This record gives sequence, structure tokens and C-alpha cells, in this order.
Amino acid sequence: MSDKGGTGGGPIAAQAPTQATGVGPLNLFGLLSYGLLTMPIAMAGLAMLTYLPTFYAVDMGLGLTSVGIAAVIGRLLDVFTDPLIGHLSDQTRTRFGPRKPWMAVGIAGFCIAIWFALSPPVGADILYLALIGASYFLFLTLLDVPYSSVGLELSSDTRERTRLASVKAAFQVAGAILAGFFPLILAVPVAQALPQMALTIIVVAILGFALFITVIPVPHRNVVRPRLGAMAAFRIIGAHRRFRTLLGAFALVQTGNAFFSGLAVLYVTFVLGAEPLIGLMIGLLFLGTAAWLPLWSILEGRMGKLAAWRTGIVASAIGFALLALCGPGDTIAIAVLFFLIGGTFGADAVVPTSILADIAYEQEVQENRRQSGLFVAIKNSTSKVAFVVPLAVAFPMLDLFDFEERAGSDPVANLIFMTFFAAIPILFKLAALGLLSRTGTHGLTSLSKVAAT
Repeated sequence: MSDKGGTGGGPIAAQAPTQATGVGPLNLFGLLSYGLLTMPIAMAGLAMLTYLPTFYAVDMGLGLTSVGIAAVIGRLLDVFTDPLIGHLSDQTRTRFGPRKPWMAVGIAGFCIAIWFALSPPVGADILYLALIGASYFLFLTLLDVPYSSVGLELSSDTRERTRLASVKAAFQVAGAILAGFFPLILAVPVAQALPQMALTIIVVAILGFALFITVIPVPHRNVVRPRLGAMAAFRIIGAHRRFRTLLGAFALVQTGNAFFSGLAVLYVTFVLGAEPLIGLMIGLLFLGTAAWLPLWSILEGRMGKLAAWRTGIVASAIGFALLALCGPGDTIAIAVLFFLIGGTFGADAVVPTSILADIAYEQEVQENRRQSGLFVAIKNSTSKVAFVVPLAVAFPMLDLFDFEERAGSDPVANLIFMTFFAAIPILFKLAALGLLSRTGTHGLTSLSKVAAT
């Protein structure tokens, strides 16, 4: 291993790689087959993050603190399973390729777990939620980490990798929009919509998996080096300076987004005072993400990947601040802000993934071994841990101050809620901007410029 490869410094090696460099650009049907599986994963993710905490805490009567603890247990398991599965996926060698066997196991467990999570039996307790949540995240990892790794391996061209990341983000947004509007489409409360949502997720997941395994030509790379031990793989990736910077900024941004997303239902219910509009507001959030996706692609081309991401971070922080100024009756203003903030989430979905693809490709060329799975797994586990923070911190604190009973009438309870919903997310966004600003032109941007040539 070269020193440059280990530290992430210096340009991409000029010599031709000794391994295959992916397949050609996918046609329209190929892009559909590649991206469709993202849609049910996104639907399930939105339901688990946005609907289920409030559903189990309020409708099922388990309480905010208990639900927060159960969610933490499931997410913390991913801290260990994501990198392990990513590494094992990298090292797998079968006639079906390294990724598809893992995905086959994952899709079966994912479908079963999401059904039991969204359609719990009467009397389901906190142990049920903890076990189902842990099972869901385990099987999601088995499915999503190998699946996402393929997107980093399909092409050696940085522009094509951005295209693939954008397609995946578009299907992710489509799934989030469908899940967000689901209660509104069925014209029923969230609790009654969840079983039908689970069936939809399962059907689309099976269809997406079938298309993926039959259409997408996962590259069989000619890896000449022997299998790598887990600790050695972690040391190689941990020494990569650009990846550490990307991961740190991504973790900060996602934590800020998590506070907002995890408390959005409570905001609409208790601050706006319009519980029937939950589906509409969540739908507008992700409709905005879809509408703004082309903008981030344009900005990437004109400003560069890092500058485009910074723009999205600043815009979302401004949106959070404006939401803190709204209250009961400000329905139109809040709807507009949800739409605009959702638009900034597109930058967080597309740009870091595109930069990661550049980093992973450079590292694989230099090291001549698969490492995309581990890169993706570490990024995914970081995101999952970030999204557990509001459940572990904000929910118990709000429960401690009896927010459900005191919301609207007690200024202290409202202030505590708005601190978690807006002020803390803004602080995390500013911290991410500070970290990215320190990279300068020799940080993450240098890789994108070199790869583009």
C-alpha cells in the first residue's frame, strides 16, 4: 500500500488500473432497474423515522422516553453490523458477484420486518418495538449496503457516478413523497395508513429487487490481491484524510436534519396545531427535495461539488430559523418552508454520495481491491447513528417536561421544543460548514477536479 493511497493525499495514480473499471452508461430502462429498489427503502426509512416514533409513543401508549430508548438500541446495533457486512460484502467471491447474495438475504428479512413494524399486534410493548426495530435495521443493512456499493462500482467516470447518485436520489425522494402523502391519499389517520404502507413497500421492494438482479450487470472486478482482514481494511480507510473530512461533515449535517425530521410530526401537531395536515407537510418536504434535485446537478457543474453542498447547508439553516418564528395559523408559511427545506435535503443526498464514489474509486484503483462496501457501510452507519440522536436526547427531554400536555400553553415547554427542532440543527449545520471550509481547495474538491479529468 502506498503512502498516498493510505492518507488520501495526492492525485489519482496516472497508470491504468489493473481491475475492471465498470460498465458503460445505463439506458433509461437500466436506470429504472438500478434505482427502483431505493424507493421502498426510502418509504420504510421515512416511516421509521417520522411516523413510527409518534405512533408507538402516542397511539400505542408506550411513551416518548421508552420509544426513544428502543430506537437507540436498534440503531446502535448498526454501528457494528454495517461496517462488518460492508467488509464481508467486499470480500465475497461467488459466481453471482459479491453483492447479490447478500441482497437476497436482506430483501427477505426487510419485507418481513417492515410488515411487523408498521402493523404491530394489539398490546405490542417496548420489547416488541426494540426487537422488531433491531431486526429491521439488520436486514436493511444486508440489503442496502451491498446495493449502494454497486452504485460506486458501476462506472469509472465521475460524471456518470454523479448521474447514478442523482437517479438513486430521485427514487429516494419519490419513495419519501409517496410515504409522506400516504395518509392523505388514503384519507385516513397515520395509524390506519401504516399497514397499507407496509404492503406497498413490500410489493415495490420485491419488484425492484427482481429488476436489479436481472438487469444490472454488477461488475466482476479482477481483484488480484488476497482477501483483506477486517482490521486492516478499517485501518486503510480510517487513514484516508478526505474520507474522514467527508464523514465528519456528513455526520454533522445528518444530525441536524435528524432533529428536524424526527420532530416534524410533533411540530405540525402541537406548534402549528393542525394534526390532519401531517401527511401534507411531510409530503411537501420531500416534494421539495424532488423539485430541487436538478438545481443541485446544475450547481455541481458550475460551482463544484463542495460549493454546491455548502449552498444547501446554508439554505437549510435559514429555513430552520424561519420555522422557529412561525406558530399556530401560519399554515401557508410553514408549508412553503417545509417545501424549501426539503429542497436542501437533495444536496445532502446527492453531493456526499457523489464525492464518496470519487473517493472509493480512487482508493480501489490504488489498492486494487474492493472497498466500496466498507466505505458505504461506514457512511450509512454514521447516518443511522445521527438519526438516533433526537430520539435518544430530544424525546426523553420533551417527555420529562410533559410536552404533550403543556405544548401551546407553557412558554418553557415550547422553548425547549424549538431548541431541539431549530436551534440545535442550525448549530450542527454551522459546524459542518466550518469543517468543510477548512478543507479549502486541497480537500474534498481536489479529488473531484482530478477525477473529472
